[in-house]
Parts: sequence; C-alpha cells; structure tokens
Amino acid sequence: MKFLIAIKNTKEESKNILEIGCKIAEGFSADLTICYIGKQSKALIEGDVNLARKTLSEWNIHHPGLEVLEWAFNILKEKGFAPNSDFDVENLVEEKGRIRMVLPKTTNYQIGLVLREGDLLSELNKEVKYGNFDIIIMGSPHRKRMTNKISQFLDTSIFFVKNFNPNWNYKILLCVDDSRATKRAVILSTRISKQFDAEITSLTVSKTSFFGKGYRNAHVWAERYLKRIGIPFNSKLLSGNPVEVFVNEAG
Repeated sequence: MKFLIAIKNTKEESKNILEIGCKIAEGFSADLTICYIGKQSKALIEGDVNLARKTLSEWNIHHPGLEVLEWAFNILKEKGFAPNSDFDVENLVEEKGRIRMVLPKTTNYQIGLVLREGDLLSELNKEVKYGNFDIIIMGSPHRKRMTNKISQFLDTSIFFVKNFNPNWNYKILLCVDDSRATKRAVILSTRISKQFDAEITSLTVSKTSFFGKGYRNAHVWAERYLKRIGIPFNSKLLSGNPVEVFVNEAG
C-alpha cells in the first residue's frame, strides 16, 4: 500500500499529523510520502536551479519549503522512521513540478519527501495521481466547504486528522452499512486499532426504526470479524439521521 501525508507548516498540529500518519503506515507496512505544498516560486517553475550546486542555506532563500521538508525529516528521524543522518540537498531530485527526496530504508517500507508549489487542492490532486496513493492523511480544514471540496476532488481515501493529541486514549467509531466499502473500512479500522490499542465502536444507523437485511447482515459480519481478530469493541444499532447520529456518537 502507499500512503501520503500532507503537512502545511512546522507547527505542533503538523507534528501530530506526522506521528499518527507514520504509526498508521507502519501498521500496514505501507510506503509513505510526506508532501508539503508551498507558495509558488519562480525558480521551481523555470527549473533553472542546479540542486547539486546549492547549499541548503542558499536554497532556503529561494525555497522556504525546504525548511519544512528538513523539519519533517528530523521528526521522522526522531521517531525512528528516517536514517540517523543529516538532511542533504544532494539527495534531492528535481522533476517536473515537484522536488523529491527518497530516504534510505530503515524499515520494511519506503519513505519519501516531496515539495510542490501552487494551489493546495490542485497540487494535492497531481501528487495523488502521480503516486497512485491508497490513502491521504492530512489535517482537517477549518472551513467545512474546503473539507467538502477536498473529499469530492481527490480520487482516493482521505483520513482527516482534527485536534489529535498523542497523549490521549482514543476510540475508533466505525460506521457500518451495506455499501461495498464497508468491509474495507472494517479491515482498515482493525489495523489502526492495533497500532493505537484503541477500542472500536461499530455503529449502524437506519433512517427509520426498520433495519433492512443488508444493514443487519453488514452489522453481524462486522461483529464476527472483530471478534475473530480479537479487537475490543462494542456495537450499536441506532435510528435517526445518519450524519447527526455519527456526529453525536463521535462526541
């Protein structure tokens, strides 16, 4: 599998996103790319910079985005996901519209750093298509409208991280229905549960008090799967508006 983590700065929120993203990727032995999308600069557009001849300090004048990549590299190194070495610009490769660094393997999966510049949504979409990622992990936008745009525009699964605190004991709310994606969601949830030692609540919501055969079968299948895997869980069948019920249950 291939995961993409999108970071927007060097603040605590981005550090937490990196931490949770790395732990999730580790549970799946997934190749991981960390991507920062910065403001567009003339040098990257024209491709007139020779990476091998520039020192990091010179690059930072023209490309503050490299400071973010170096910061991410140091966080990965601190968590044991990157080699215990220095951030070396000679390992950067300039490609059309992106700059990347592939790190030597310290785990059983590959990790890379990518810098893109321009419109956030457009560049994220290009990177998702370029890397053919299974899932993108990113911070939750402050505006609901942007969340909807990202969800509709990016052709991949999206894991929004909101107010994550690595010191909290989280639970996982698993929404189960009769859609084709449910079994995949259940399996993904069990992997994440094991990584964070988190209890799962399996929730099936019907708009009426009647639960059709498809909903009941999906609910029972999820319960059996979780029992077989040995994940601590509880399950609920609730009636109401699905979105409102999910939000209320999530707290």
